[in-house]
Amino acid sequence: MLGQNGAMYGERESGEEAGSGLLHFREWETSIFGLLVSLVIVGPTFLSEETWHGAPLIDRGGALWLVPAVVMAIGFFAGGMIAGYHRQRLAGALLKGVLVGALTIGLAFAGDLARRYMLGEGLQPRVLEYWVAAVVAALVVGGLGGVSGRYLAVRSWRRRQRASA
Repeated sequence: MLGQNGAMYGERESGEEAGSGLLHFREWETSIFGLLVSLVIVGPTFLSEETWHGAPLIDRGGALWLVPAVVMAIGFFAGGMIAGYHRQRLAGALLKGVLVGALTIGLAFAGDLARRYMLGEGLQPRVLEYWVAAVVAALVVGGLGGVSGRYLAVRSWRRRQRASA
């Protein structure tokens, strides 16, 4: 099929459009890499917390469950930061960070549901309350990571501009 200027769809007509394509590739590349980093940190931590000596840490009482919670928050933040790095706008960086947080927590909960099903465990209302709090925390921390990634990118760009001037 031909586009507006007679070129095939998907073809680049100028160097500016080619640069735009590279930018889109970079944005998706960092988004996927951010998701992978988040999953690599959050996944094993979540699994170890849920299976700690046969029962989740949070069910045992005390404050020991805060350790994996902090590690998982670092994972959401790092993934969001990587995903938001190449975004041109602050809102885009925030949305990329939130998206990484949402996908990561969604996959973690899907894994937990599968684990509960395999073990024949049900879902208690208290667990659902924890999940709602975890979703909110993941979205907020992932979004903050995205905004921080955008901030670092702008700061790096400004440093390069000053160095070349």
